[in-house]
Amino acid sequence: MIKSAILLAAGRGKRQRPYTDVTPKPLLEVSGRATLDYVLRAAAKAGIERVCIVTHHLEEMIFEYVGDGSKWNLSATFAHQAVLRGSGDALRSVPKDWIRDEPVMVVATDYILEEESLLELVEAHERQEAGITMSLKECPAKELAARSSVEVDSDWRVKKIVEKPGPQEIMSPYAASVMFIFPSAMWEYLPKVQPSARGEIELQSAVDMMIQDGYRAFGLLQRAPPEWSPELSEKTERL
Repeated sequence: MIKSAILLAAGRGKRQRPYTDVTPKPLLEVSGRATLDYVLRAAAKAGIERVCIVTHHLEEMIFEYVGDGSKWNLSATFAHQAVLRGSGDALRSVPKDWIRDEPVMVVATDYILEEESLLELVEAHERQEAGITMSLKECPAKELAARSSVEVDSDWRVKKIVEKPGPQEIMSPYAASVMFIFPSAMWEYLPKVQPSARGEIELQSAVDMMIQDGYRAFGLLQRAPPEWSPELSEKTERL
């Protein structure tokens, strides 16, 4: 069982401005529910018991919305990302006293998740006896360039991952969304990640280091969330 999850909720949501000037991106509503609610419900369904939510922009609103997490049968705590320097840097913000020597799930909070999505990820992780499990989505090349590209074999074992690939770096039609399960060794790799050309500490760089060092990583192909469609990605805040 995976009991702990880190939820990434610090971003400013620049593409959703001016709406995110007054509402943090994870609290924008889709079909009458905050996207963060979709993620919290899916986490609870997957057997998660405790979450650490990494925040920055308008974080007081997220504190008030989540509270202690009991509405979702979760125990919630928060971590402040002082400077927005990527998902790897967000994980570095997690307090050391929250970290346990156990696998941990990492999920972005701007996905409109189906309630079974994270449970499927946990089940795949256990079935494959994996070190790392990640959710893969099939995407057109233009979408891959804005996200990531993943090389997999016929058994869905992940061989390599590149964040925001150039045209020559695209290895397959699959992108890794920020829905991962990691071993506790992840915490040893994050400090090794150097800033990218964009000045970000990218989680995917730590993932690739672990893969190249021999950690068994598998991808689970799941349906791309509706907000990944070109039409909806620009109109999420209006739904």
